[in-house]
Amino acid sequence: MNVQKTKETKWKQIDIELMRIIACFFVIFNHTETNGYFLFSLYDKHSLQFWIYLFLSVFCKFSVPLFFTISGALMLDREPEPLNRLWRYRILKMVIILVTWSLFYFFVEVYSGSFQLDFREFVKQLYSFSWNYSFWYLYAYISMLMTLPLLQRIVKALTNRDFVYILILVICFSSLLPVTEFILWQGKYNLNWNFRLQWLCTDIFIYPCLGYFLKARLKRFWTRKRIVLLWLTNIGTIIIAGYLTYVKSNITGILDESNSQSFHSVFAMINCATIFVTSEYICSNYNFPDYVKRMICSIGACTFGIYLLHVFYKEKITAITQLWNIFHHQLGLNYMLTAFLYCGIVFVLGYITTILLKRIPVLNKII
Repeated sequence: MNVQKTKETKWKQIDIELMRIIACFFVIFNHTETNGYFLFSLYDKHSLQFWIYLFLSVFCKFSVPLFFTISGALMLDREPEPLNRLWRYRILKMVIILVTWSLFYFFVEVYSGSFQLDFREFVKQLYSFSWNYSFWYLYAYISMLMTLPLLQRIVKALTNRDFVYILILVICFSSLLPVTEFILWQGKYNLNWNFRLQWLCTDIFIYPCLGYFLKARLKRFWTRKRIVLLWLTNIGTIIIAGYLTYVKSNITGILDESNSQSFHSVFAMINCATIFVTSEYICSNYNFPDYVKRMICSIGACTFGIYLLHVFYKEKITAITQLWNIFHHQLGLNYMLTAFLYCGIVFVLGYITTILLKRIPVLNKII
């Protein structure tokens, strides 16, 4: 009996680790540009490939929001810790991680000849921009940590009715409003900026609150039938977002990654919630073998390291970048299959590297 209880305790967060794995993989996919993420833009708009690849492009936008949602699920159902401890053990640690890995990518750029060894430029870019386009998440996460004690107090004071009200407001202002504005006026007119609920709709507020609500308040709410309905809603909103992307490209004559993502994240909250509750349901209702649970927990614990390393492997290692040509041109694999295989290899390399770095003193603190 005690052994069984120990096992249940050991595996109780397997749903969270599974979410991390799924989110991390699609973060990598989100950075494949026209090789995968925006591959649909290279196809005829009336082809089946265009619509399938466009669907995948919109679908993958749940990835980073899911990480914020996980943070809320894990951290908001706690009593606020003293501010000195929060700043010393959480915020300072993340700042050190940001600076250290920014230095790593700075030296990679210097080595490749893209930048000179000028630490003043390093500090300027670290302060105003970032040394890795994916590191915007670290800046946002640090901001979320600064407000963590306030978020913890806020969610404890809110009723379930309050949470539903917040979610309705966010869906109205972040999803339905931009869709309606585009349908009516094709972007010519927008609601006065001061009338929008920007503070409520920010990633570092709404997604942690969503995670807490789903994990702490709706533990027994999600039946199989309700999850199926949620998936139908999710698929429907992804199709709407894809169709609006298609319509906008016809109006503007432009279809590229820089200008054609207005609707990719417009229903991301629904998508994120769907992945979250589905992972919870699967892990609660299906008993995986212990070796599968061990693997999920091991990989999930390394997803932060994979995130930190994936741009390095994806863009800076020539042998890895050449895999595109090997998979597609030499082996004749489909473009999207090539993209998923490529992301899988980058994921595995990041996992192996993270495992090794975790065994090295000092380095194991920053990965």
